[in-house]
Parts: sequence; C-alpha cells; structure tokens
Amino acid sequence: MRKKKVVRTASRNEEGGNKKEKIIKITEKYLKTPEDILFGFLIAFSLFFIAFCFESQNIVYPEAISQVQRRVPTKLEKNIGKVVSDYPIEKMAPYIAKQDKKVAAFLVAIAKKESNWGKRTPKKNGKECFNYWGYRGRENTTASGYSCFKSRSQAVSVVGKRIKNLVAENIDTPRKMLVWKCGGSCSGETGRGASKWIRDVDFYYKKLYTGML
Repeated sequence: MRKKKVVRTASRNEEGGNKKEKIIKITEKYLKTPEDILFGFLIAFSLFFIAFCFESQNIVYPEAISQVQRRVPTKLEKNIGKVVSDYPIEKMAPYIAKQDKKVAAFLVAIAKKESNWGKRTPKKNGKECFNYWGYRGRENTTASGYSCFKSRSQAVSVVGKRIKNLVAENIDTPRKMLVWKCGGSCSGETGRGASKWIRDVDFYYKKLYTGML
C-alpha cells in the first residue's frame, strides 16, 4: 500500500511539473520581449473590461429597483381618486392624501363647490394657478385677488394648512366652514346661497370622511 501511494504522489508531481513546463514554453514562444508582455497584458485587460461592461448591463441594483418600482397608493388616496376620477383635481390626490383625514375631506369637498374640482379656476397670464378652492392669500395673487400657485403640491400645502388651522379653531363642520365662503360676514347667514354651499360641501365631506374612518 505504501508503494502505491508513493507512485501516485510521484505521478502527480510529474503532471504538475509538465503543466508548468507547458506554460513556460508558451510564454517563451509568444511573449519573447517586454513589449510582447505589455501587449498581452493590455489585450487581457481590454477583454476583461469589455466582459465586465456587458455583464454590468444585466445587473439590477437595489437603488434602481426602488426608483423604478411603481408607488403603491394608500387607501386614502384610492378613496379620493374614486370620487374625483376624470377631474383635474385627481392629479392632486397623492398630495391631498398626505394631509390629515379631516383636512383632506374638506380639501376635496370645498374644491367641488368652488371650482367643480378644477374645471373653473383662476388664471394668471394665461397659466393655470391650481387654485381649486377660491383661496385668497398672499401667494402671487391674480388681478381678482386669488392666489396663483406654482404647482399642485404648493396649492395643497398652503390651502391644507389654512384648513388645518381653521379645524384647530373648532371650525370643523361644513356649517362652521361657511366662513370659507364669506368670512366673518356670513356668521348666522341663512340665505339660500349659504344653505346650498353647506349642503353641497357636507355631501362630499361626509362621503369622504366616513370612507376614511
């Protein structure tokens, strides 16, 4: 048994030696000068670089996946989207959905009454102001005194903040929110216009806020 092991070990050593000799012979045959060695190295490096480039095109990094993945709308955003489908305000749904539920309900309900969800809005120099609530603030006002917003997100942010402040002052029902229509001058107003404003806003406010609970 010991003799067989010795024989096998010797044969393996011989095979290893033969391989080394073959490599040396190939090197001596094709790479005779330093220039040849450098040239061979450059070719090998170029082939490696090309292979790496082709391979990297098929790699999908986690960062790329997160950017490409479609954003999943929240339940609140879906509810808003169903109510305002096919109206201009539909594109504001993602921003409105980030607001408090009560504020979001008022944003949608008041916008329906004031602009038919964006179909009747103030313009400035022919450009859309994204003011769907008849909001009058200091933001780039039009000739008629309405705020002209730069974007949908700014519009929702500014108007949403105003509604949030009113809700914090206990103006948290469509009837109390009548101040939106005529300010302090309409407190206690029972006219037909005021009653209809309250009724219309209340309809969509309840529809949305109930669905959000």
